[in-house]
Amino acid sequence: MNLNTADKQYDLTKLATMLDEEHIAWSFRNMNKIMPKHDIKAPEHKFVFKKNEQPLNEIHYEHNGLISTVADYLQKVLATGFLVIKDDTIMTEQYFNGYQEQSTAMSMSVAKSIVSALIGIAFDEGAMNDVHDPVTSYLPELIGSGYDGASVKDILQMSSGVRFNEDYSDKDAEIHTFLIDVFSEKAVPITEYVQKLTRLQPPGKFEYKSVDTQILCMLIARTTGMNAAAYLEEKIWQPLGMEYDAYWNTDLHGNEIAFTFINSTLRDYAKFGRLYLHNGDWNGRQVISEKWVKESVTLDGRADLLPEAADDFFGYQYQWWVPQNSNGSEFMARGIYGQHIYVNQKERTVIVKTGVDPTIFNVHDYEAVIAYRAIIDHLK
Repeated sequence: MNLNTADKQYDLTKLATMLDEEHIAWSFRNMNKIMPKHDIKAPEHKFVFKKNEQPLNEIHYEHNGLISTVADYLQKVLATGFLVIKDDTIMTEQYFNGYQEQSTAMSMSVAKSIVSALIGIAFDEGAMNDVHDPVTSYLPELIGSGYDGASVKDILQMSSGVRFNEDYSDKDAEIHTFLIDVFSEKAVPITEYVQKLTRLQPPGKFEYKSVDTQILCMLIARTTGMNAAAYLEEKIWQPLGMEYDAYWNTDLHGNEIAFTFINSTLRDYAKFGRLYLHNGDWNGRQVISEKWVKESVTLDGRADLLPEAADDFFGYQYQWWVPQNSNGSEFMARGIYGQHIYVNQKERTVIVKTGVDPTIFNVHDYEAVIAYRAIIDHLK
């Protein structure tokens, strides 16, 4: 694994236009041409899904009193890839907008669920002791910051209490300060940026803020002695027999931007989903403990950990989104612009979708679950 910065094969000026309508589909499969990265190497031995493709696009479902088809949904959300796997068999595999089987698709916040898995492995291996430990016991540089007093579990559940406004429409929001500080001429390391954040409220109440995942990444590096990309390569990419190399974009100092910017093919995202489908077991090897997987995708049931009413179909646990009536057997990794890894353990199904949804903030994700459930019913 290597950091691709020395030869400057990337162009940070493209960040300014990467989300423009005419550029976004290209950007999301070419992030290595926009930002520096850490490479994540696939092993020589590959795990390959079987194939039995079936016509699924005309499956109907009802949402908000309207009847739609899977094809309607994929078109509406500007999907770039769609993969349905049941019982280790590809039932459909489709690509759009210039994407192909070997194309990497940028994860957006799907990366958060992968970081959660790495945290679980670190706990399994004894690198950390207890999720209730104060985060400052592992990262003392956060003493006096907004994270002082928060536990590792608070951060996993995005209830750290730190002040970080992620409203992209608010020009004064911290998300814009972050982008300026980390990717402008200042080039502040993201590990230093988080130390300047202050407290909004006491830890314990859910408020979605991507910066919490950056703290998890710092915990991985500090407690394992490996950066997150290297840890991902060793603990997940190699054991799962991923088919293709992946990469993780970094700041200008080689720190992974942990809450996004993993770049992988759909089949390999599906293998990560398959790992959680089987509660951390990979063909007889317990890659992540079943205990961690169950804790990660089973809601605590606390009202203060539920999102606001606009998104109350889903609850949030350890960097995973969980339909509130699923009892931990159905869960999703979700990223803006329509990135999904959907896992349904009861029905032995993994669905991966990537896209450039113009509505941006996952307003179609409840509909997505309805469509995915219709597909599952059809395949029974």
